[in-house]
Amino acid sequence: MAMTKRTDATRTARQQTAVVVDLFLDVLLSNQGEIPMESRSVIGALVDFKGQIPKSSGFRGFCTLAAKVDRMRDWSDIHLLACMIVRNLSDRQRQAVVCDRAYRGRTKVAIDPFMPDKPVEVKLWDDKECARELGCTVPALRQRIVDGYSSIEQALRAHQSQDRKAA
Repeated sequence: MAMTKRTDATRTARQQTAVVVDLFLDVLLSNQGEIPMESRSVIGALVDFKGQIPKSSGFRGFCTLAAKVDRMRDWSDIHLLACMIVRNLSDRQRQAVVCDRAYRGRTKVAIDPFMPDKPVEVKLWDDKECARELGCTVPALRQRIVDGYSSIEQALRAHQSQDRKAA
């Protein structure tokens, strides 16, 4: 892969795409342990009501749906935009950019079952570890990351041009 000199514009664009992926991760990781895991009835109700938020029974001691729905509404417009942009990537690109932002440079920690009070730092996540996690080669991982970030940059440019036209 040929090395290209990065300009201030390309650095800024890359930082913006990284922010988009970080916002997507905020939504992904907070939903992972919270609302969907509380009960399947919320997701089932959304499916039953064809994506419309169902109404609560109003009985506070029994029905907790209203509180769950309120938490689902707390996302900012920028979080929702990030989700829409990242959702439009291919599965492989999405996995690669998420792995890049969530794992790369992080330390893997192992717990020795015989000494649970002393965690052992194994190593940092690098290209090789990320590629192994995604079941691909290092060059394939790098290409997926480049393609994913390029797609996000294009989507951001398109969104910005729509905002300028609307203004």
